Amino acid sequence: MGRAFAFIMMAVSAAQEPTAPACPKCGKRPTPEAVACPRCGLVFALWSPEHGVPAASLDDHGTELWGKIEGNWSDTALHEEFLRHCLQTEALSAAGRLYRERLDEYPKDAIAAHMQNQVLAKAALGLSINKSQPREAVTRNRWFWVVVLTAMALGIAGGLFWRHLR
Repeated sequence: MGRAFAFIMMAVSAAQEPTAPACPKCGKRPTPEAVACPRCGLVFALWSPEHGVPAASLDDHGTELWGKIEGNWSDTALHEEFLRHCLQTEALSAAGRLYRERLDEYPKDAIAAHMQNQVLAKAALGLSINKSQPREAVTRNRWFWVVVLTAMALGIAGGLFWRHLR
């Protein structure tokens, strides 16, 4: 009886221990003695609320889609529709945060892991598309043709002048 009582008291005291607040940058709940976030590395002592950036949020339709997903988690079509909507409304960071929170709660959730990878892939693709946009060809610029035609006119005029001097 004494062991059972001690076990119950340990469980009650563990439940009453204060939990650390969630990381203001990524939302992970660190241990109470942590000085930095184990996920993103934010040093809590150096963080101040006035320097923080508000977390990205979903619009009404995105929130509605996420509610449907939570009601029917295994429906991959809903996940794809949600991701497509977030991509169109530039809310991929909000989608990533929601899937990351799901993984924090259920670390072995294969659907959440797959969808978070999809979010990362779509975000990375968006960055690479923005980086690799070809620059406008120099010959398409109006000033290029002004310089070329001016140089040609000066060349012809110089040639005629040179010919006249000989």
